[in-house]
Amino acid sequence: MEDPRQLAEVLAQALGIPTTDLIRPEVVKHSLDARRRPARHIWSVEVEVLEGVQVHPRPPRGVNIKPLDPEASPAPRYAPGVLVDADQLSSRLPSFTPVVVGAGPAGLFAALALARLGAPPLVIERGDALESRGPKVEGLWAGEAPDPESNALFGEGGSCAFSDGKIYTRTRDHLVSSVLRELVECGASSQILIEARPHIGSEVLQRVIANLRTRLEELGVELRFGARVDGLLRDGSRILGVRLADGLEIRRAPVILATGHSAFSTFQLLAEAGVPLQSWPTSMGLRIEHPQTFVDQAQYKTMNPRAAGFPPAEYHLAHHCSDGRGVYSFCMCPGGRTVCVSQLPERLVLNGTALSCRGGEVATAGVVVQVRPEDYQPYGDPDRNPLVGFEFLAHWERLAYQLGGGDYVAPAQRVPDFIAGRVSDAPVKTSYVRGTRPADLRDCLPQAVADGIAQALVAFGRRVRGFDGDDAVLLGVETRTSSPVRMLRDAEGRAGGLTGLYPSGEGAGYAGGIVSAAMDGIRVAEWALKHAMP
Repeated sequence: MEDPRQLAEVLAQALGIPTTDLIRPEVVKHSLDARRRPARHIWSVEVEVLEGVQVHPRPPRGVNIKPLDPEASPAPRYAPGVLVDADQLSSRLPSFTPVVVGAGPAGLFAALALARLGAPPLVIERGDALESRGPKVEGLWAGEAPDPESNALFGEGGSCAFSDGKIYTRTRDHLVSSVLRELVECGASSQILIEARPHIGSEVLQRVIANLRTRLEELGVELRFGARVDGLLRDGSRILGVRLADGLEIRRAPVILATGHSAFSTFQLLAEAGVPLQSWPTSMGLRIEHPQTFVDQAQYKTMNPRAAGFPPAEYHLAHHCSDGRGVYSFCMCPGGRTVCVSQLPERLVLNGTALSCRGGEVATAGVVVQVRPEDYQPYGDPDRNPLVGFEFLAHWERLAYQLGGGDYVAPAQRVPDFIAGRVSDAPVKTSYVRGTRPADLRDCLPQAVADGIAQALVAFGRRVRGFDGDDAVLLGVETRTSSPVRMLRDAEGRAGGLTGLYPSGEGAGYAGGIVSAAMDGIRVAEWALKHAMP
């Protein structure tokens, strides 16, 4: 269907008209339905016909035709182009000099929205720019120690910069298409505009982020890297700016906080400054690896799915445990690998990544269990200390590091052995390049999480035969699915009880993924400007 002539012939046959009567046929959505056997492609196409042409639909089996009302879809709120004259804005709002803290998706798109609205901000990021950050991340994966300030979680692009680059979201919002189009204009494949479950790939995503930085700078945005915020400047309940770790005070406001879900030190200073925080549920668990050929055959029911033109298969599984907790697959990376994303010494944190081609031999995913604030109780009272969730996660990350024997070696276990509660009797082969050590992974998990994973793996094995077989391997631990704390804000983005402070993105507890974080950044930027306008 990528051939325009083939597309035109299929459309003309379905509509009962010659191909010469068609105008601008366009594929608007593509998905792959693996629930039926054999698996099949599903295409949604929009097409115009010449004025006055009578359509005589003769759709073949499996084709549906629906007239499209062009008035039914309102235009996106956020469109390219400066919406406010910069000189006019500066004369009306002389004190509106915004600061964005954090250069992940929420922070970058908040900066882009502000610049487009005529108020380019200063962006402050504790980590390095990509060209300096990249070698440090590659060094960590190859055997070096993590840099606490610039790593796979901190730096330009945030934690998404070295991920698989999944941009699928269930959110129904016009801002989704706006974000995707921005990514395409910055170098992502135009296929992300039509794929039902789009992804970019880590190597392409890094180019996209670099191009986005250039676009921001052209719009007047200043980006400052290697600058950690260590305090808020305030006058009573009004935020006046931020103080950096080197003592420099930046008196600019409002301040948009887009710090990501792993900036524990930032959350500490926010708590000390009286920013309202709330302990929040999260999820944690393990990574699981299968041969990609197994996942392909299990999903497509064919011995050679690549020859049939199918992409590397993925899966999305969920299970409800007897205690009411949900267990689900997370950050599934077909043809990817498991990597270390630790940012602190002697703490082991794992994640998955993949290139745009997803051409690796391993399918890796998280299997994670919902964790409730009451689970944090052994480490403090979540009602009195909203940051106790970070201590909870840190405890299990340290145990995983010790269980692997140090040096960021990952404890690993075959799935049947994990279910049976025994250590695997031989070295376990995985994609994790820093090496593995046979261990009982229950020793680095809360009991409720371990029991939940064991129950879910048995259930997943019933649904996908062989999912819990000898070729399946678990590695520990995955703890950075979302933030264990939420920054409280009102219906228009303002931090409770404070003027000029706007929490945003995953770290604030209002997003989950690249696109939703970017959308939240845009909304917060719009709110901040709205509140400043006369």
